[in-house]
Amino acid sequence: MQQRQKRQVSNSRSMRTVHTPSLRHRLGQVCLTLALVVLAQAATALTLKEAVELAMSNDPTFLAAQANLNVSRERAEQAVAGLFPQITASASTTSNRRKYALQSNPPPSNTPTERYNSNSAQLNLTQPLWRHNSIIAMTQADLAVSQADFQLIAAAQDLLIRLSQSWFDTMQARDSVIAAKAQVNAAQQQLQLSQSGHDKGVLSLTELEDARAKHEQAVAEHAMAQSDLEIKLATLEQIVGTVTHAPPILSNQIASSVVGDVSLEQWLKQAEEGNPSLLAAQRAVDAANEEIRKQQAGHEPTLDLVASYGNTAQAAGISGGQLGFESRQSTIGLQLNMPLYAGGGQSAKVREALALRDKAAQELEAARRNARLTAKQAWFTWRASAVREASSKQSMQSAGLALSGAQSARLRGVKADLDVLQAEQQHAIALRDWRKARYDAIVSQLKLKAACGQLAKEELVELDRSLSY
Repeated sequence: MQQRQKRQVSNSRSMRTVHTPSLRHRLGQVCLTLALVVLAQAATALTLKEAVELAMSNDPTFLAAQANLNVSRERAEQAVAGLFPQITASASTTSNRRKYALQSNPPPSNTPTERYNSNSAQLNLTQPLWRHNSIIAMTQADLAVSQADFQLIAAAQDLLIRLSQSWFDTMQARDSVIAAKAQVNAAQQQLQLSQSGHDKGVLSLTELEDARAKHEQAVAEHAMAQSDLEIKLATLEQIVGTVTHAPPILSNQIASSVVGDVSLEQWLKQAEEGNPSLLAAQRAVDAANEEIRKQQAGHEPTLDLVASYGNTAQAAGISGGQLGFESRQSTIGLQLNMPLYAGGGQSAKVREALALRDKAAQELEAARRNARLTAKQAWFTWRASAVREASSKQSMQSAGLALSGAQSARLRGVKADLDVLQAEQQHAIALRDWRKARYDAIVSQLKLKAACGQLAKEELVELDRSLSY
């Protein structure tokens, strides 16, 4: 029995060292490869500042909001044009063939035929003096421009949020790949040791199959993490274009964000006062009220100043045998139009405008509630992320100390390479969780500012200082 125990101890010690040279060599190769990859990424990696510029020049939603603002501005110009003089010119030339016969009994034996041209040109001017609906339309168009301006601001902030969310999601996916790779390395080494122990009769087949199952599971999780990274990269490409590398690493030297002394109610107040989508909805209500006034003005009279100048020339007279003539005529006067009955169409337009105003009012309330909800979600997520970040940092530091201890113990021959790999695995997982908490805190802070209309692209450009390229 004592000899068997000694043989098991000897086999256990040999299991610790049987793969040490090849494993160290392989780890050295992995480190060298990672170093070369990092250097290559440093030369070609996309910076966050460049990503912001690419997104604002390529994102269809943001560009559509810019085009919508241009449309509103041109419509405002059209509304102003309705108050200016309207001048039209017309000209015509006509070839005429006329036959005429004198009324006689008996009728004449021949019928004269005349061929001649008639030409005319006319200039008309209409200057609106009182068109109440046109005046209201000009105010309504200005409100539409203001609404489109706030919609553009909202689109810009939404773009920055989508970009930052996708950016940090990709970073998180890359961290998950690194942690999964460490888990694969540890599981592979455990499988090799289990296979060696089984071959020497130290470990049972059940223990070997358990190690093989854990290795297969680790490989599957690594493949899933790699696929998730590719999906996150594809999502980022939808915003900025082609991306060849994952975003850089968040520097550990940057101070963690804190919620600060601003209470939730203060943030909610800022959201109700500065949320661009909410302000755009308010402008929509104002424009709907102006639409009601404009349609009601359709029942009012209009007064225009009208003037015209015309020149008519004809090679023959009005009746046969007369000489041609040329006529010039100038007119100026006032034209009053009073709508009396339009089949109820104008009244229907007023009722339609009232219904649209009710719709705009409900959309305003929905925008207000959504702004408050977005601010609350971002604030609570930010606060929870700050707490999770603190605890994850402590776990990461503890895992780092455990890794350092395992590496030191391996040098003294107390622990094997597997112990170091397992410590590296735990450290990679703790580092992944800590970074995720930091990503969530940063994105939540950006979302909170966007909900209050305070997010600008400079906020994301400033984050470049927090990244290690």
